[in-house]
Amino acid sequence: MKHKLFALILLSVLGASLVFVGCKDDETVDESKNLSDPRIRSMVISPTSKIVVNDLDAIIFNYDSLDMGTNLSFVRTYFYGYVSQPTIKYLKDGEWVDFKNGSSLDLTDKVEILSTSEDKSQQKRYTIEIRVHNYDVAAFTWQDFSSLDLSSRITSQKSFTYGGKNLWFYSDESGACALYSSADLKSWEKKALSIEGADWSSSAIMGDSIFVQKSNGDLYVARLDNLQFTACASAVKLEKILFTIKSAIWAIGSDANGRAIYSKSAGDFQKRAALPENFPSEHITTFTSPSGYTSLGYIYASQNGQGTIWSIDGKGNTCQLQKADGSIPSLKNPNVFFYSGMLGIVGGEKEDGTYSTMCYSSKNGGVSWQHDWHKDLSGDGLANSGTFVFSDMGEIVFVGGNTLAGVSNKVRKGVLNKLTADDLNYQN
Repeated sequence: MKHKLFALILLSVLGASLVFVGCKDDETVDESKNLSDPRIRSMVISPTSKIVVNDLDAIIFNYDSLDMGTNLSFVRTYFYGYVSQPTIKYLKDGEWVDFKNGSSLDLTDKVEILSTSEDKSQQKRYTIEIRVHNYDVAAFTWQDFSSLDLSSRITSQKSFTYGGKNLWFYSDESGACALYSSADLKSWEKKALSIEGADWSSSAIMGDSIFVQKSNGDLYVARLDNLQFTACASAVKLEKILFTIKSAIWAIGSDANGRAIYSKSAGDFQKRAALPENFPSEHITTFTSPSGYTSLGYIYASQNGQGTIWSIDGKGNTCQLQKADGSIPSLKNPNVFFYSGMLGIVGGEKEDGTYSTMCYSSKNGGVSWQHDWHKDLSGDGLANSGTFVFSDMGEIVFVGGNTLAGVSNKVRKGVLNKLTADDLNYQN
């Protein structure tokens, strides 16, 4: 009996000890998490910029200066610690003010912040300096690069790069129709073309041939090595040839059921997809840009007195990316381009007959647009120009076109402003 009683007592003691130990483990602090570390591991801001945290000198700065004119008055800011999350205060008018992660800071001038470790035992003070370029490195410096022999306003035009040469087809108010070609955009060779009434805004290259509509809607084709145009029969009532995507020409046409997107790679045009009722029909200007392993077609057009952007994919599906909400004005024959991941619209004839110098750009595939004042044209406004883009060289070239004073004989080159050594150096 005594042995049984002793065993029960021993088990009770052991059980109590086990429970006690378990409770103690639950309350043990994770010593791998250093709660006394006040250091800031990273700082993230919007607009995005690579931020350097220099713990040795206790300074935080951006590696690449932001564009000139960037507003730093209200910058959404985040701070992150190493293992634990420190609390942050910033100095304002001589007093430390609590900062909540994700709220805004005024980073126009240097800002002093105080980082306190999670256990409040240690503090570290930093100086933040967000640098902005002292001059506009995101802008183009425009220069007259060459000249052409033009005498009448351009009525239609389109530019292509083919066979190592830059090709600019155009028609003018006198009825003349010609091609300017150049390998270096400085020396140009002119060739008169025997095709009356060609509307080059409705043209595209496929293979070694160029297809163009006349103003009466008839379709013509010529090999690029001889440019002898002949009629090209089509059973489709074509409204406008758009561009070439996936080795096929894409166009707007119509049948008894209404307007639709058509494509042609061999034989006649084939219907791909019906167009929605609100698809525009005025002042259509087309361009393309890379999209993954293929290209995407874009259309700028006027609609209800405003500009609108649509996309067309490789199956003929359309999508209105930018509604006619005033983000882009109504323009006739603007110069459109794809440059270094950015879609751009610059110049164009405004509804009051004047010519725009303004540039509108989108960095998210055409979904949203804004005035990109960095890339506004200097001098006269310009419309209906041949456009050639060389992103790797930081250059955009506009060939000919119209201004308020008349036709432009100029080849204008915009060169992206370069960084200088002084602007790259961090100054304490």
